[in-house]
Amino acid sequence: MLNSILAQSSTSATPSGTSSSIEFDWPYFWTDWLPIVLLLLAIGTTLYFVFRDTKQFSRGWTILLTALRLAFLTLGLIMALNPHERTQTDTYRPSRVIFLVDTSTSMQQPVRDPRSAGVESVPTRSEAILELLGQSPLLERLRADHSVDLFTFSDDLSQLKARFPTNASPAGGAQPNTQQTDETSGDDSSQEEKIVWDEILKTDGHLTRLGDSLDKLLVEAKTSTLSGIVVISDGATNAGRDISAARDRAAEYGVRLVSVGVGSTEPPQNLEVARLIAPTDVQKGDAFELSAILRGQGVVGKSVQVDLLQKGPNDPEPIVVLTETRTISEDGAPTEVLFDLKPSDGGEYQFTVRASLSGGNETRQEDNQLSRSVNIFDRPLKVLLIAGGPMRDYRFAKTALYRHPSILTDVWLQTGSVGISQESNRLLFRFPEDRESLYEYDAIIAFDVDWSQVSEEQRGLLTDWISNEGGGLFVVAGDVNTPQLAASEEFEKIKRLYPVLLEEVSLRLGNRDAASTAFPLGFTQDGEVAEFLKLAETGDESAWSQFPGVYRTYPTRGAKAGTTIFAEFTDPLSRGPGGQPVLLAAQRFGQGQVVYLGSPEMWRLRSVDESYYERFWIKSVRKAAEGRSKRGLQRSLFILDGTEFELGQTVPLRVRSVTPQFEPLVSEEISLELYGPNGSPILPGPILVRDPLRPEEFVGDYRPLVAGAYRFEYQVPESSDQIQQNIEVQFPRQEAASLVQEVEQLRRLVEGTGGEYVSLEEAAAAVPKLLPNKGESVTIDQKIEELWDRKFLMFLMVLLVSAEWLTRKLLKLA
Repeated sequence: MLNSILAQSSTSATPSGTSSSIEFDWPYFWTDWLPIVLLLLAIGTTLYFVFRDTKQFSRGWTILLTALRLAFLTLGLIMALNPHERTQTDTYRPSRVIFLVDTSTSMQQPVRDPRSAGVESVPTRSEAILELLGQSPLLERLRADHSVDLFTFSDDLSQLKARFPTNASPAGGAQPNTQQTDETSGDDSSQEEKIVWDEILKTDGHLTRLGDSLDKLLVEAKTSTLSGIVVISDGATNAGRDISAARDRAAEYGVRLVSVGVGSTEPPQNLEVARLIAPTDVQKGDAFELSAILRGQGVVGKSVQVDLLQKGPNDPEPIVVLTETRTISEDGAPTEVLFDLKPSDGGEYQFTVRASLSGGNETRQEDNQLSRSVNIFDRPLKVLLIAGGPMRDYRFAKTALYRHPSILTDVWLQTGSVGISQESNRLLFRFPEDRESLYEYDAIIAFDVDWSQVSEEQRGLLTDWISNEGGGLFVVAGDVNTPQLAASEEFEKIKRLYPVLLEEVSLRLGNRDAASTAFPLGFTQDGEVAEFLKLAETGDESAWSQFPGVYRTYPTRGAKAGTTIFAEFTDPLSRGPGGQPVLLAAQRFGQGQVVYLGSPEMWRLRSVDESYYERFWIKSVRKAAEGRSKRGLQRSLFILDGTEFELGQTVPLRVRSVTPQFEPLVSEEISLELYGPNGSPILPGPILVRDPLRPEEFVGDYRPLVAGAYRFEYQVPESSDQIQQNIEVQFPRQEAASLVQEVEQLRRLVEGTGGEYVSLEEAAAAVPKLLPNKGESVTIDQKIEELWDRKFLMFLMVLLVSAEWLTRKLLKLA
């Protein structure tokens, strides 16, 4: 069937016949008659003067002169009427049907409830749509009367994905054009490869904007031959405008809407681990509590087994350490499960809560587990805070870090003097002057620092500490000292550390005339997945969605090569030649890294939740100090900005790998082994290529196709060691909100348009009957040839005038 669909190229109109006719431009308005009236008056005047002038001559001369003059004027009259030959072609424009297919990630859910399927494996909604379009007779039946176009949508309308020409013959018996184009010519086997259904129906959208996408399609595709639009979806729209606007436009345009419902209509039976609450840091030897929140639908009274899996720094695989049993008492109500823990060793621990329902299959299995990381510290992180002045962000961040049990905080307030009091473990009045004093710190946070108070030798120590010792520097731009840093050549060594190019400015950032509106942070793809920016207890992005933003940020000319940009300032008026100002970014510098924050206004995050602000600085300090904790421990390591991703997001991968002599590898690429949620290998594994700016690092990415836990493994060259990295891919919460087909929404979509709602099983037979043939015959002007514009007519008119003049000359009338 697919071969026959692809056998023809698309045509907008089919030739039926060609005809020619002679036409004149007859006057339409009374003013158009004036030239003709003047010509007629000229003819009358000619007759009068000829008869008057030739009275003394024979009648033959009178007739000759009259004929010459009348012939000339007649030709002029004919030219004034513009005689032309019109060639026309009668064509046929076929009726048109458009498919609009939902490709949001909700299409990865099962097409039927697993409980009623009677089989172990239930196809996804996307697979069921593929079967309808690629294997059922639906397209062939529609092509009997219509040409068919295919579009997809999720968070926006796609471009045209496929076009299937009609087999319909126009009225009058003309055959459709069967001439093949280069794109569709060839044998049937090559044609079958033209449509890659898996690629066309790939589900990767995070949102479902049904109303917006349909309305946009109606505006772009409006034609008199559009019979209808067939919407294939589960009806679970979760973003954009209501579907009523698109429905009203369809009714106004006379376009039928037919909705094909996909997904189960049975009430779901599903268990979900909705939240996992755990502390981010715990002192070694202290007990702590991990809380899992369960929610169920259709499982009231059923028993649930909840396992806690632990993967410590020395564990090759997660192991079950605790198991609890609960009974779901109410649909949708939270059920809390508490686990008391006290790990004996320090390091980074990964805890996973896995819930399983006893008795009966679930509608969806992907939401049955969640993971969180907990840092068990035996040595506190040692941090030095330097501030050019007592700005708000410095004061609040200092308090948050000083009170945290896993961080030792020393402070140097550059505007302070002996005798001041600051919450700190130690109060400094100058930058560390020797290696021993500086190298004891894991991270330095610099709030709009006056670098002139740091000597040239100390700046060199700082560079070596970052590059060779893995130290982490977190710099915060301000409106007092940062402009001096950007403008002065004295601080080139410091500016080389910054991951961004600072703009030289003369205006202070505190100018309230230019900063009267808060703008939210514009997170990049790297920022959306960065672990250190997940501030809510559940690890989601709800904290930032509540944050109104900042009023100002320091202007930048762009980011340096190799910099990872996490967020940009979104004020459109602040855009410069290098794009939007960089608000948050990081760059690896040798063994360590430098993190840049372009605004001293993160204290505003406290208005949303003070715990968000504290987590931001604690996680940011650990982010900056990553190189310090990992330096010298291994020849190869994964460098990821996060371990939790949503389905549809691309996972950026980076691996650092060197030879036994700690030199860059000779190979220009490395390959990873990848294991999916079911534990089986995914082939081929990701290929990472060398980073041209960091020869010892290799970069690439991977886009997960299903939710679940993934494991990347890499064999260390010339060694028996193997490193691995686990990530968790979760179903987008907005797409997972509804587990059943929204039948009422799909019925409401077609109201008043002349279309109907049909189920997926009925679609192949019912849809073609609902869409009338709106093909039409059209006459197209192909050629208009003016008949008076000929050289011989010009010569004839000259000849007639000349003959008349010679005759009058001979008769002595001129």
